[in-house]
Amino acid sequence: MILFKNKQRRSAQAAFSRRMLAEFNRSLMLIADRNLLVTNITVKIMQITPVNRIAVFLLNSETDKYLCAGKQQEEDEIFRGQRITVHSKLVNWLSVNETYFHTSRLSEVMTYFSDGEQEMICKAGIDLIFPLKAFNRLNGFVLLGKRSDGNPFSRQDIDLFSLMFDQAAFAIENTILYEEQSARIKKMYRADRLAILGQLAAGAAHEIRNPLTSIRSTIQYLGKGMKDSDKLEMIGELMEEVDRINKIVQGLLLFSKPSEMEMSKVDIENLLQQTLVLLHNTLVRRQIEVTVEVCVQNTVVTADASQLKQVFLNVILNAIEAMENSEVKRLRLGVETMHSFDYQSRFLQVSITDSGKGIDPADSESIFNPFYTTKKDGTGLGLPISFGIINRHGGEMEINSQPGKGATVVIKLPQII
Repeated sequence: MILFKNKQRRSAQAAFSRRMLAEFNRSLMLIADRNLLVTNITVKIMQITPVNRIAVFLLNSETDKYLCAGKQQEEDEIFRGQRITVHSKLVNWLSVNETYFHTSRLSEVMTYFSDGEQEMICKAGIDLIFPLKAFNRLNGFVLLGKRSDGNPFSRQDIDLFSLMFDQAAFAIENTILYEEQSARIKKMYRADRLAILGQLAAGAAHEIRNPLTSIRSTIQYLGKGMKDSDKLEMIGELMEEVDRINKIVQGLLLFSKPSEMEMSKVDIENLLQQTLVLLHNTLVRRQIEVTVEVCVQNTVVTADASQLKQVFLNVILNAIEAMENSEVKRLRLGVETMHSFDYQSRFLQVSITDSGKGIDPADSESIFNPFYTTKKDGTGLGLPISFGIINRHGGEMEINSQPGKGATVVIKLPQII
């Protein structure tokens, strides 16, 4: 009788596992967003076998680092800020062995891992680590704590997890390819759109400049010898408006027909420090805390130093203005190395992060458009001109932001390998 009940229980468990695996596979086919995919994986694990901690680390192929994915996991103090590289010992073990790691049964292997990896695993109480490998590439790994009921993981649990994560690895690979393709199309569209706008801007600037010169000369002539203070004030205001229009026209010409680049070896770290020196008084007066993190030894690129300095000045000034009403005012400048998705080229990545008001999602696609601005007295040409400068250097420029959580401007400049 007992044997019969045990067989029934095992049969029911097997049927439940098959059903959950089938549901999991169906859900993977419907999800193209990486964050949603991570959330789905986490939820399904908890449905099958509740565990006290789950963390999914995914590869950022540009920086060669595995970062904790998912909102809840990023907020976990143990995993937040953990940056495990492709050369780390944990990643090497998972890549070579192509199987899960059971910390309680392979405790002797733990000594192979780095001190930081050992500390993370022990502090988080991790019992199982599963690789997410597809097409001979380790896209990530999953850390599982202990079962919530206190029982050890069964052989059936581990086998089911292995099947799930094998399927998840291919789904993650598909989302990575989809994101890379979408990013390339988006960059091509933006570059083409700005090129067309540049041609239109050049024609408009020349058409405006000639009559504007006549208007300015006429206003100056009418103001000569005038005694009426009210009229003189009006003439002064007109001159200011004419000068503002002329400034916009100058920006249009710079946007459409930029000056020739004078290329030379430029140390980006030094250039950033020079930019901060120029803005030192403003940063101190506004009580902005500045940190600079350089995570690479070689920060030299071939570029036009003056044009890059113009970009850095514009971006940092935008960040300063965005933090005007912030309680916490922090500006972080980071420099690190990254690769193209196909590893054919290397870039120096400069990240400029502020703790300001952030950017509304509805505005994110328009911020590089000429004349688009949220500033009261802005011309809306600073970011398009900066984008053009970086584009002519063979680099990339993008902005990541959430409303109320600041913004990060990412500038990628090619480096000779």
